[in-house]
Amino acid sequence: MAILEVKNLTHTYSGNSPFVNDAVSDVSFAIEKGEIVGIIGHTGSGKSTLVQHLNGLLKPTEGEVLFENEDIWANPKEIRKIRSKVGLVFQYPEYQLFEETVIKDIAFGPKNMGLEGDELDKTVKEICEIVGVKHEFFEKSPFDLSGGEKRRVAIAGVMAMKPEVIVFDEPTAGLDPKGREDVMKIIRNYRKATGATVIIISHSMEDMANLADKILVMNKGKIYKFDTVANVFSNSEELRNIGLNVPIVTRVFEELSDLGINLPERALTIDSAVEILSALKAEVENA
Repeated sequence: MAILEVKNLTHTYSGNSPFVNDAVSDVSFAIEKGEIVGIIGHTGSGKSTLVQHLNGLLKPTEGEVLFENEDIWANPKEIRKIRSKVGLVFQYPEYQLFEETVIKDIAFGPKNMGLEGDELDKTVKEICEIVGVKHEFFEKSPFDLSGGEKRRVAIAGVMAMKPEVIVFDEPTAGLDPKGREDVMKIIRNYRKATGATVIIISHSMEDMANLADKILVMNKGKIYKFDTVANVFSNSEELRNIGLNVPIVTRVFEELSDLGINLPERALTIDSAVEILSALKAEVENA
């Protein structure tokens, strides 16, 4: 069952002016409950504009967005309820921290949703455990934390509202490799614990290969492809033609194949590459 469906969505900036621009043009797709969907595309392809429609931050110029088969703009006065069901984590979310303590910042969203007392405490502590916010940080100012810990707290604040769908816009931007892996682990843990649907914009093909079930490729405001990770990355030439690429390990396998090395399949992740090469080595040794 589709939890989110976008039908013929168009968003036009600067309408009725010489600078009119369709940032998103006649886009349609559906996302199933519990899926992790990656969104990729070159800068200016319409990715961020698209996801800001999913919880009503932007209103379509044309078309509609359905949450559980209902148009989210059917009753504009109720749009705030959609934003508690479809959470959006912006790029560099740590810049939105504002409370005097970590625990107050994480509790801000669920408190505004009406949670209080033991229920509020339980919700916040559950999310802190999933995200890995340490107890000794609870009464600290979020501004005294490291960059990676600030981001962890900011993400926890959105997750604490327990959205059924959570959208990340470049969640690992500006982080070192350890920080990137920490954020990916947080997303995996949250999905495993809650069954939530996850949508991620990323420029990292490696992150998409490791995390996503499907990938939606945007190009010039339109959907270029929406398919499984394996199918999207199966034709690297197509992606290069629109300014994208495939994961590094996939490129390595392509080059090995070009050199005449017969590989049984294409690898998308380091783990899958190790499995394929180990099996190939064992086959050669036993021949």
